[in-house]
Amino acid sequence: MKKATGKPGLLLSVTVLAVIAAVLTSGIIAGVATIPLLVVNIFLVLIIAMLAGYRYSDLEKGMISGVKRAIDCVMILVFVGILIAAWIKCGTVPMIIYYGLGFITPRMLLPLTFIMCSLLSLCIGTSLGTAGTMGVACVSIGMSMGIPVPLTAGAAISGSILGDKLSPLSDSTILASSTSDINIYYHVRSMLYTTVPSVLISLVIFYFLGAGYADLAMEQGVISTVRGSLANLYHFNLLLLVPVILIVILSLKKVPAILAILISGFSGLVLAMIVQKVSLIEVLSVIYNGVKVETGTAVVDSMLSKGGISSMMTTICTAVLALALGGILSEAGFLHVIVGRITKTIRSDCSTILLTLVCGILTVLLVTNFYVSVVLMGNMFRELYDQRGIHRSVMSRTIEEANTIILPLVPWNTGCIYYMGLFGFTAPLFAPYVVFAYVNIAVSILCAATGLFIFKALPGNDAEADWRIRGSKTRGGTEPNGSGAATAFE
Repeated sequence: MKKATGKPGLLLSVTVLAVIAAVLTSGIIAGVATIPLLVVNIFLVLIIAMLAGYRYSDLEKGMISGVKRAIDCVMILVFVGILIAAWIKCGTVPMIIYYGLGFITPRMLLPLTFIMCSLLSLCIGTSLGTAGTMGVACVSIGMSMGIPVPLTAGAAISGSILGDKLSPLSDSTILASSTSDINIYYHVRSMLYTTVPSVLISLVIFYFLGAGYADLAMEQGVISTVRGSLANLYHFNLLLLVPVILIVILSLKKVPAILAILISGFSGLVLAMIVQKVSLIEVLSVIYNGVKVETGTAVVDSMLSKGGISSMMTTICTAVLALALGGILSEAGFLHVIVGRITKTIRSDCSTILLTLVCGILTVLLVTNFYVSVVLMGNMFRELYDQRGIHRSVMSRTIEEANTIILPLVPWNTGCIYYMGLFGFTAPLFAPYVVFAYVNIAVSILCAATGLFIFKALPGNDAEADWRIRGSKTRGGTEPNGSGAATAFE
């Protein structure tokens, strides 16, 4: 019997990945829920691997290891559910909706949603928490204006993943830099070269998408009804901004995400008792059951009836199963074999980066989890980038662009499932409007094709990089003009 850590054959590896893809694709087309599809895939992959000679005990260790690898993500999902419920119950989210309806126009809603969600996500380092708070508020404002929910949700998700991708406080940023074995600030600096142009292009697109609703006859009656219902349900004052201020300050102070989310959430629960006069029993109930609002106004009920640990259970279950499947694939080395064969054909920096993008996207589609995918990608591509003299910040940047911003578009990923539950729409409906994801990928491909922002490692020092926009130097080479190399991060 083989050990799961052994090297599988190419045919076996391709067969396993083909089975996974076939089950997921056919199941989703048929309208089957993600959880049973993941269960079927785990069973089939186990059977195939065991028939090929792998020991079940080794495969089981892979599953357990996969789940353990991202247990902090599962915990964050639990506490984000509490955060959403707390911000709604105390009146923070309703207050943003109330005053937002007073000055935000249909034309500017989409770009402002993108900007506000980007800023909050940059500050707190979590896309889920951002979408569940600021995103919900912006989508609710759009609903009141008559703007389609998938459109506003796309802008909110775009902003949320932008901050998640770029923030030094984000778990994705930390993991991508650590698995690439580079300084996190080198990683962030490298991402700025592709992210900033992507942000500007996305803002222009969102502006023109919003312009299509500029002449929308704002239903003042509906808006008045919504604002009136919110004013009747909640007492608004500046104290309700405390949960927002707290989580921003704590995140900037580099307080761990879970602790920051808990402090902000419980401050909201305390404010619910102080400002909204909610009983302790009701507050404790909200922690698990979330907020349930029945005003008789459907739009108000839908925008405020959210949150709680119970709302996260489907997402958490999906996360555990996805991590288990990813753990089997990682332990058995199926992806390593395929990528190893492909990398032998690499002849240029452009093809190296494009291969990283393609493999990253395919890996995410298969293992459905950022943590597993990033670790696999880092292990598979470090040597190739070193051989070509490309600074690892380019690799970490590309890995994150192929993972973080793609995840919300994968229907069987926990993040996507979270967004679907949060906004009440299936992925195919809001996915076309997650503009930043497509723009960022396009910019990354363009840079690879043109050689732009492909930074070289300095000769004899992989940790430092030549940050010139167009580097012509190769490992061990010299500058064309005979000058010394540029210093990194001056």
